[in-house]
Amino acid sequence: MMRATHKPMASNQTSPGYLRPGPKLAGWGGEPARTQAVIIATSGEALRSQLKERLNGAYTTHDVSEWEVLDRAISTLAPAVVLLDVALLRSSGVDNLSIIRRISRKSRIIVLSASPNDPEAIAGLRAGARGYCDRNLEANLLRRAVDCVRDGEIWAGRRLIPILVEQFARDFDERPEPRARSDRRLALLTPREQEIAWLIGSGTNNRDIAARLKVGEGTVKAHLTSIFRKLGFVDRLQLGLFLAGPVGRRRH
Repeated sequence: MMRATHKPMASNQTSPGYLRPGPKLAGWGGEPARTQAVIIATSGEALRSQLKERLNGAYTTHDVSEWEVLDRAISTLAPAVVLLDVALLRSSGVDNLSIIRRISRKSRIIVLSASPNDPEAIAGLRAGARGYCDRNLEANLLRRAVDCVRDGEIWAGRRLIPILVEQFARDFDERPEPRARSDRRLALLTPREQEIAWLIGSGTNNRDIAARLKVGEGTVKAHLTSIFRKLGFVDRLQLGLFLAGPVGRRRH
């Protein structure tokens, strides 16, 4: 997930392109949640039991089997993470993932899919989900996904970032020319930080950036921390979408 690869699928993969992240997701920062509660939102009793077993007591879990009551449950329980089965939406007659925008503002959502695919992943992430994966993800990876999202990180295929950036760039192209504020924000960065920001926006990972610039990964991480602080972002996705707007169009 942190590095795009075309190697044959290994045992720790769920489907092509959705890989296990490395031990650290450097640069995908954010404020950790202050609770250990997880809502499991699925209409499938068997899946609900399996997800509980995979979390294996690492989190206090709460069940929601109807989309209509999920919003209220989130407001009441204030969970660290919500595991949202796409099938729950389908069973409620909801076909458009953009509907999760109304709950993604309240809690960090991981969308679980029976058949992971890029269009569905993009739709979920654009609607505010913080993670997307196979609902049959093995136990250690599911716990890691929940841990990462709980800590303010993103759990999704890295190669999805350039796709999101491209889509948002097209969205910007269809809007009236925006104000110049974005350019002034980018000017807050040093030349080296700007260089790293553009590489991040193109989907390049920390290791490749370090190799390209002939610096250590620790140096890249330090620059990322500074970039996010200066621009007011919490992760690479926000940075990429920022660069997909008028800043990116003027640069090219």
